[in-house]
Formats: sequence, structure tokens, C-alpha cells
Amino acid sequence: MSVPATLVLITASLLCFLVIYLGAPIGWLASLTFTPFTLRGGELVFLPGGQQYWRYVTPIFLHFGWLHITFNSLWLWELGALIERRFGSVVFLVLVLLSAIGSNQAQFWHTGPSLFGGMSGVVYALLGFCWVYNAVYPDRSLALPRPVIVMMLVWLVFCMVAPTEMLGIGSIANAAHLGGLLAGCVLAVPLALLMRATARARNR
Repeated sequence: MSVPATLVLITASLLCFLVIYLGAPIGWLASLTFTPFTLRGGELVFLPGGQQYWRYVTPIFLHFGWLHITFNSLWLWELGALIERRFGSVVFLVLVLLSAIGSNQAQFWHTGPSLFGGMSGVVYALLGFCWVYNAVYPDRSLALPRPVIVMMLVWLVFCMVAPTEMLGIGSIANAAHLGGLLAGCVLAVPLALLMRATARARNR
């Protein structure tokens, strides 16, 4: 099965990154952030968001370096394609939408108005979804190697406790990562229970 939604998300992320990297007007960036902002005297000044509901989602398309976009695109391809092949594009996009809202809102609650972005909150949601789905309904369709889960969780904890800016990694949106992980875990439960019940009914 093809994975058009996964490819569209990766392509949109790459295009947004390249447009901003190549010097697009600051207003283009400000139109996609969770909180709108302007520049005054070289400093960011955050503005009221109003009813600009797209901002709950669009920060996932913002990336601030080549390592950032590469890491997220590779994991989105691995995890997103796995889920989209199993459940189809509609279910996958709903999962991405809800996890984007959850991870972005978690980061906003943690830091208040600030400049953040990236697909990593969604990536952690996809990780959590696969992890919990396979725990509740182990049909192996979303099984991930244990070292992959451990590595991602260790990285999450490391970024939360280590002074990443002093280490040259930059500021990490840890609340978005954790919020995404929790959102993915929660969203996996009802679908896994439904699939398990359907399989039992079919085998009677």
C-alpha cells in the first residue's frame, strides 16, 4: 500500500524549511507559529493569537536546522508509513492532527508564548501509538524493535535533564515531545481494543 499522507507531510515540512532557510520574510514564519509575533528592535514581540486555529497544528512544519528536519523526516517516514499502511491515510492523518494539537499545546502550557516548532512531538506520538497498540493488541503489525523504543525514550529523558543548549544541541521542545508521546499512547488504546474485539468476534 502506498503512503501518500506520510509523503505529503514530509514534503510540506521540507518545503517550509527550505523557504524559511532561504530567507523568506519573517512574516511567513510568524504565520505558522503557535503564537503570532513581530520583530521590534531586533527582538521578538508576541501578539494575541485570536481565532487563528491553524496555529494549533502548523508549528509541526517548522524546523530550525538540517539535523532537525532530517531526524524528523526519517522517523516520520519509518513510523508514519508503518501506521498508514496498517490503518490507511484517514486514520493516520487524524492521529497526526490530534497529536500535533496535543504536543503543541503542551509546549505552550510549559513555556508560554515562545518560538518552537518541529515534527518531533508527532514522531513521539507515533512511537507511543505503536508501542501501546502492540501492547494492548499484539498482532505484530505495528511491532517496533525494543532497542528503538528504548533509544527514543532515553533520548527524551536525556533532553529533559541535560543542559542541551550548553552542549551545543540547542533548545529542545521537551514538553512537546512528552505531550506527543502521551497523546499517542492514549489514542492507541481505543483503536487497539476495537481491533482486538473485532478479531475475537471474527474467530468465534
